[in-house]
Amino acid sequence: MWAASWVWAAGAAAPEPSFYDQEVARFTRLAASGKPALEVEAAQGFYHLRCQAGEKPLLPLAASGNVLVRLETVRALAVCGGRDALAALIDRLDDPHWQVAQLARDALERMTAVSSQGLTNQQYRQRLSAGDWKTREDALLAQLDDKDAGRALAALKALAAVGSARCEGPVLRRGPQLGAEGVRWAELALERFGTQAALPFLASMAPHHPEACWALGRIGGQAAEEALLQAMARWRERRLDAMINLDRLHFVRCEPFMGDLLDAFGLVIFRSYIDELHLPPSAYQQVAAKLIVRTGRSQQVVDLILQEAEGTRKDAATPPNLVKVLSAMAQELKPGFVRNDGRTVAQPLAALPHIIRDRRFVPRLIALLNHPAYIVRIYAAEALGSLHAEEAVEPILKAIRQPYAFVDEAIHASGKHFGDSRYVRWHGYLCIALGKLGGEAARTALEELAQSADSTRDVRYGSVVGLRFLGSPKSLPALEKVAAADIVWNIRQTAQEAAEEIRLRSK
Repeated sequence: MWAASWVWAAGAAAPEPSFYDQEVARFTRLAASGKPALEVEAAQGFYHLRCQAGEKPLLPLAASGNVLVRLETVRALAVCGGRDALAALIDRLDDPHWQVAQLARDALERMTAVSSQGLTNQQYRQRLSAGDWKTREDALLAQLDDKDAGRALAALKALAAVGSARCEGPVLRRGPQLGAEGVRWAELALERFGTQAALPFLASMAPHHPEACWALGRIGGQAAEEALLQAMARWRERRLDAMINLDRLHFVRCEPFMGDLLDAFGLVIFRSYIDELHLPPSAYQQVAAKLIVRTGRSQQVVDLILQEAEGTRKDAATPPNLVKVLSAMAQELKPGFVRNDGRTVAQPLAALPHIIRDRRFVPRLIALLNHPAYIVRIYAAEALGSLHAEEAVEPILKAIRQPYAFVDEAIHASGKHFGDSRYVRWHGYLCIALGKLGGEAARTALEELAQSADSTRDVRYGSVVGLRFLGSPKSLPALEKVAAADIVWNIRQTAQEAAEEIRLRSK
């Protein structure tokens, strides 16, 4: 499939941590930070990641003095928590904030199948604590077989939180008998305690239900990988849960899906799925990039994307599953700024900064800073930023200083082009890339651009964002000056937020 003449060897890619493991580690650090804003982010992160590993780091936060931290922690423990979380949730029944107390009560009722109706908090505590865990689990298993579907479903929901491995067989047998909701809760329960015995059921559900994909990602093995691949085959890049769990299993055989993975990237000229370069990479971007890199072919893909931008790529030397996605880019490599709101087709450019690893591409990327299509300049600069190629500072600055080729003066001043694209800042994107590149030369250049009255607003905005990415405390005086004096409120606010973030990092 791949041209043998390429410089890069086709060996296995260097090991990369999975997105799932990275996020678990990040949220665990945030939970231990002692700062309420970061603790809230940790709780929300564990909640959305559906991560049982979040239970232990979240437990201390349930008693936080900050009501928002307690609120988000209780909400997260209701999803991530198991037996150890029950005591922390019971303590919150008397929380002074009514919403925290109500969330704790709702979570306990679902996680134990014990109703609190008509009971005081003290009476409810006593009922929840009655009996050892084997006795309680036996009661839930008996309730799972109740003829009343509502009671059986309540037991299944509780087992999904507090069940053990001995519940696997009963859940596999009874869950599907309880309809669509029973199937979903069976999948959630198997995520906690499922084994290889659950794989046939989970594999049949994976193309249809995200919950099955998370269970497969925990159990692992070749059968789990094949089931996740089937989910990918049906939904392509739209199944983030399948992508995350393939990456979680360090899957290396996504080569047939390379075109789909490239399509998972947004683009700054696509209004429906914009690539927000002023924000951290999205989950889609991170996971798609990791799956591409895991194939061991990522640098060959980079080479092909650059060839397409350079006008030198040949179909005969391109893997068949990439010909279409790369050829389609041609219509958006025209001079200037071309927005296509129907279907943007230059996503491979957006993948470049996320999959590039080899500094031998630096000279070609620098040359592309003069490409007639602004979209190519932007992603060439972003890729240089990913490589921390400090030799690119002056070439990027030269591209920033070049006047726009647009004739309308208002468009010229703001970096706008084509109709309603008033939020697009072309030279500003180059400034953002300069910040990601890092180094003292980039810092001093960005500080000057951010403060200069001669800089257009797109450059001032992009320079402020670039300084936030660069993250140097040395930039605080410049950012504070911009926050106080710039005539555009959005630039002032962005400068203030950048300064606050840099202070927080330095602490």
